[in-house]
Amino acid sequence: MKTKRIIRRVASLALAVALTAGLCCAPASAYTYPSAYWALHSAWEEAVNAKSTSQVISVAQQTYDLLMKESICADICYNLEPKCARASWCAEIQGDLDGAITWLERQRTFASWLDQNVRDYSDALINIEARLKYLESARNVKVYAQQDQGGRSYSGSGAAVNGTYYGSAVTGSQSGESAVLMYVTFGDSYSVDYWLDYYSRTFPKFEQAINNGGVVEIAWNFSSESTAGAQQVLSSDSYISESLAAMGDLNATVLLRLGAEMNNWSNCDSATYIQAFQKVAAQAHKYPNIKMVFSPATVSNRNVTIDQFYPGDAYADWIGVSAYQTSNYAGEATSYSFDATNYGNDAYYYRGLYAADPMPTLADVAELAQKHNKPLMISECGFSYTGASGDQTAYAVDQMNKFYSYVNMVYPQVKAVFYFDNNISGSTYRYALAGNSSLQAAYTSAIEQNGSYLAWGEDSAPVWVPLEQVTGEQSGSLRLATYSVFPGKSATTVTYYVDGKAMYSSSKAPYYYDLNLANLSAGTHKVTVTASGGQFSETSQSYTITVPAGPQVPSSWAAALVSEAQDKNLVTQRVEDVYQDQITRLQFADLAVNLIEEVTGEEIVPADVSFTDTSEVVVAKAVAAGVTSGKGENTFAPNDKITRQEICVMLNKVIQYVDAARGTTTLDNTSTQMDAKFTDTASIASWAVDSVALLTNNGLMSGKDGGRVAPLDNTKVEEAIVLILALYKQF
Repeated sequence: MKTKRIIRRVASLALAVALTAGLCCAPASAYTYPSAYWALHSAWEEAVNAKSTSQVISVAQQTYDLLMKESICADICYNLEPKCARASWCAEIQGDLDGAITWLERQRTFASWLDQNVRDYSDALINIEARLKYLESARNVKVYAQQDQGGRSYSGSGAAVNGTYYGSAVTGSQSGESAVLMYVTFGDSYSVDYWLDYYSRTFPKFEQAINNGGVVEIAWNFSSESTAGAQQVLSSDSYISESLAAMGDLNATVLLRLGAEMNNWSNCDSATYIQAFQKVAAQAHKYPNIKMVFSPATVSNRNVTIDQFYPGDAYADWIGVSAYQTSNYAGEATSYSFDATNYGNDAYYYRGLYAADPMPTLADVAELAQKHNKPLMISECGFSYTGASGDQTAYAVDQMNKFYSYVNMVYPQVKAVFYFDNNISGSTYRYALAGNSSLQAAYTSAIEQNGSYLAWGEDSAPVWVPLEQVTGEQSGSLRLATYSVFPGKSATTVTYYVDGKAMYSSSKAPYYYDLNLANLSAGTHKVTVTASGGQFSETSQSYTITVPAGPQVPSSWAAALVSEAQDKNLVTQRVEDVYQDQITRLQFADLAVNLIEEVTGEEIVPADVSFTDTSEVVVAKAVAAGVTSGKGENTFAPNDKITRQEICVMLNKVIQYVDAARGTTTLDNTSTQMDAKFTDTASIASWAVDSVALLTNNGLMSGKDGGRVAPLDNTKVEEAIVLILALYKQF
């Protein structure tokens, strides 16, 4: 019996009425078209020959309205199904996503009727569903806000409530991550215990993870990606027992991914696979630290669905997925063309015009995870910067940025992400981050900017929630991001509006915007976002933000110190009354420049610099003093939350400037070696290590709970003021 794609959406009311009436014509040859049809038949041919998108849509609508007055039958379905497909494509060419979806839904209804009553249309239905999924994603301009709390708990899974674990292949170049990925072939000539020992002796980050309560994904791949591979598992009792015992001995949470990507194999019996998974899971669950991961690929073999292989809630603790994107598969249409016909197939394989947005590729597996109340893991992902067509760096960087920016935002059930930081011998594709500085920079930047990924030693981080979930009064700064990716690779520009007034525009996903609520009056305000790119333009729903009356006050522990800093003229107007906000780069630069001028008694002459995102004089002064040089590409990122390691670097530059100006030596301890008491020094960026060491060794920057430096954490305004005061007293 052939597999059918589940039809999830509801057809239009008029068509539903016709179908549920249960009336079917006699054989096609018995159907007689109404006389009015033939003029439309000729008009259709003329519209297609003229390649007129508007004429095609108009004639398709007239034909649809006329024939839907009749009882549904094969002739009507055969007539309207291709017309709906053509009209949907024409609407997409015009940038009308609503129209494209409406016509696609109509096409699906006719194809479904033919599939159920005449002949196999399952392949067409698969393509229709894939394109619907992509277009609906493009139409849904969604705004998110970052909050300190709001994550979801998955009891017994080992997943963090707030924050996302992230890591990469053990043989890769990364460090400071909260998780690590290793591969083992099931039943190879070495034991799993051997591989665990080998990796722990060879790679420090793996040794750290397995001995200090880290998170380890073990990809236990079948020796043969087929039914035969699953059958091998069923006859390997002693090997399984010994392997699981070795994993169970680790002082780490083991995310055990068994026989991944089974939905993409050319030969795999689902019943045999499920039996093998259940066999391993039943024994693995004897060890509290081992969590079983059911992990398909994003795109299934067209003859199967992910659900067919699911082993059951009692056996799977996580649901994972492999997600790879490459621009090498161009698809039929890489730009919009009236004559294109294979767009449905392109949508299914996420190529051509449908290669710009990696998020729809995860929709099916995310739906499965939600249905079974399981955390979702990106078991491995990769974005190749080379391919058969040559250099693909620009595409890989774009995909990397979108994937890591959006994946735990659009899909909050994503609790772990692993990057395939390797190159496969003999393969055209290259994924290793060390081999491409642009991709490496995109990886680091997307993770840091997202702010919800957990670095080594962290167990909680802010989370992204849909803006409509932000209720109650909000104060300080509200960090926003927008999900909007249109078909094709045209640039998208997002503009934020507050009460109808344009406040900020961005042309780089995920379009971060720090909305300073202190600039808004008390009461309710409406936030909307418009996105435009190519022929497309969409607007988000309207969101309501409530701002309380009155300024913020310092916390009880900081009140006296902030007052002292005010008395010494160390508190600038830019940070007055926003003491509970996370301080931004602009605000901290303001404090740093003011500190220099107060201590030296000299005003800094602004540098002749030009940033694309700020013209503040204090920024030019900070550059002149060497306190900062911006973020690259002529940007300063004034509204970005500054990290603790960035603060250390800027304050070290302040010290150097003051000492040079006054001929003094402020710091008693000049050692740039990090104190061994800190547990997360590996997560400090190389460019910040010396400054962090100097500030911590001299007691100016203290650690956080758990003996952490927390270099990527942000800092409240009141904490920054206290730090400025402490340094002022050192001068």
